[in-house]
Amino acid sequence: MKRFFGVLFRSVQIALNLIESWGGIIFLGLLFLSIFLQVVLRYVFRTPSPELFEVAQYSFIWTIFLGAPYARKFDAHIKFDIIFVKLPRKAQLILQIAFDLFFCIVLLVTLGPVLGDVLFYKIIKSEVLRIPWTYLFMCFPIFMVLTFIHNVIWIVKSFIELFSGRIVPKEVEPWD
Repeated sequence: MKRFFGVLFRSVQIALNLIESWGGIIFLGLLFLSIFLQVVLRYVFRTPSPELFEVAQYSFIWTIFLGAPYARKFDAHIKFDIIFVKLPRKAQLILQIAFDLFFCIVLLVTLGPVLGDVLFYKIIKSEVLRIPWTYLFMCFPIFMVLTFIHNVIWIVKSFIELFSGRIVPKEVEPWD
């Protein structure tokens, strides 16, 4: 059973890594390329492109909403933890678990209405490219699911440390 959960956990990690890192890389590259081409078209050829502007907007949104769960994966979000770091480690773990559980509940409660709204947006299309907004704003429910998964992983790691005293090693941050 322990081996099964180890394989399952590793498979989820690989899938998340593919979605978050490669998805973020693709959308960030698309953002860079579309802005670069906008500058070239506007200032060299004197022909602005509203299509590229729209591509840049939506790739920026997707980059942000794929990057936020990726930062959560490494617990790398900015925190105001002046008081938190002065608490004993067990108190820190209990608070961390409580906040992560609360956030998971909020994500679960709001996921249904958010999905309903995003699916409703299929009737609205973007101004220039005529892409249904469902595809453009699906990044938000994906963000919610990815963040939920990372929070659950951190809750499990915190529980392991709280009850066994064994610190589960963090993944190495790729930007270090």
